Amino acid sequence: MRKRFCVLALCAAVAVRLAAIEVDEQELRVPGSDVIQFENYGGPYAVIESAEAIVGIGTALGQEVATDVTAAATVQPGAKYTLVHAVGAQAQDRLDADILLLNETAGVDHIRNLRRIVAGYLSAAYGYAWDDAETLATFVTVYNAVYRGQLAVFGEKYKDSVMQYLSEADVGLSTKWQDWAGHTQLVIPLNDVTSTDAAVDTTTISDENVVEALREEADKGIAEREALADIKEREATDAAEKAQTAQQEAAQQRKDGDTAGAAQSARESTAQQQIADRKTAEVKNDRQGIAKDKETIATAAPGSERFLTGLFVADAAKGLYRLVTVDGDTGAIIRRSPVTQIRGTAVYGVSGVTVTQEDGTRVTFPELYLAVCGVNGGKSAVKLCLLDTERLELQKQSEETLAEGTSLVPYNDVFFAVVQQGKECFAAAFDKNLTMTQKSALAVKPTTPFNITDRGILVTDADGNPRLLDLRDLSTLWTSAGLDAK
Repeated sequence: MRKRFCVLALCAAVAVRLAAIEVDEQELRVPGSDVIQFENYGGPYAVIESAEAIVGIGTALGQEVATDVTAAATVQPGAKYTLVHAVGAQAQDRLDADILLLNETAGVDHIRNLRRIVAGYLSAAYGYAWDDAETLATFVTVYNAVYRGQLAVFGEKYKDSVMQYLSEADVGLSTKWQDWAGHTQLVIPLNDVTSTDAAVDTTTISDENVVEALREEADKGIAEREALADIKEREATDAAEKAQTAQQEAAQQRKDGDTAGAAQSARESTAQQQIADRKTAEVKNDRQGIAKDKETIATAAPGSERFLTGLFVADAAKGLYRLVTVDGDTGAIIRRSPVTQIRGTAVYGVSGVTVTQEDGTRVTFPELYLAVCGVNGGKSAVKLCLLDTERLELQKQSEETLAEGTSLVPYNDVFFAVVQQGKECFAAAFDKNLTMTQKSALAVKPTTPFNITDRGILVTDADGNPRLLDLRDLSTLWTSAGLDAK
């Protein structure tokens, strides 16, 4: 019989047995830690919205702003998502901004999808290439999380035309998705909105506090930091070219006797060269930090036994759990699973499962965790789920909805659970890909145990009577006279 999931190294190829750790996750918090880690809704969905549809939310907002990026505008006021394009000529030493408001009816519940909305917006409004828009969206969300609620910090940087829309209670981004709708003013600092290379102020969204927050990730945010350094490098090149062009224009204007025009072009050349120099210095500093962190990761190379993953109580009253990975040497939390609705302690390791990603690519995972997750109601549903062993994120869910009280029992290469269809429940067999391979014609209790015997599976039917089902196809072998029969 397949072994139960247990505490194991992240690189382990085979799961071994574990009893769930019955402690509240609050006890795992490291004193003094203040790491930006977004707590997303990570459970199964009753209805899955496509990535294209989510990006489309931002695209629609951006298309309206793109009609005139120099004009202040409020796009879709009163809708689920409102975009305030706060630009103006006053206070040139301070920043303009776009403000994405997540209103009360906003349904976004995962940082990945919020970033898709922001990336869709930046791409449509300012013409950013998609990869660049994604990178900027990551930094924008971390920036807003770092400065959540710090209205005074925003007041030091932004124009009054921006600050009039911000409040201390809602400015920035909470790390908890439950707080997003109705309480989020996501600020995107703007530089030159007429430039397709420098509309977003990359300096502001990558200050030392933001970079430090990214460095708290297990991979130290290296990929994202490298991508932003590339953007900054292009900004430096563009500014240097503009400086040279303005210098040439100034020279020609002097020849033509246009003294005022030459002076203006000279000032523009100087300003652009200052931007180029500043961005070049930033890139150098950024790349030095990245190189140092790469070296740290390479030399640390901790043994696989250092990192331990286990089940911890997420909601004791409802019997819900989540997976947490900790540093076995220090107790520091390395990763919390966004899936906080694992039902019961039955978690099993499966290997060699290929999952189709949202972008259509197929990824084969050497190891995944299989469990029953979710609650029935609202956007959620109880489903069989596969979670990856590194980020502990949901990678796949079953098509079928399960009964909330279902057991999960492995036998050879299948997993038995109770599916719910309408008001009735049935015994079902699933393979490791979460495909239902068999379903009983017999209705069963939603909480029926699966008693595996050498003659078949003993279950409790909908009337409370013992039934024996064939292990091969879940057909009924016999019906008892009832538990109360004399």
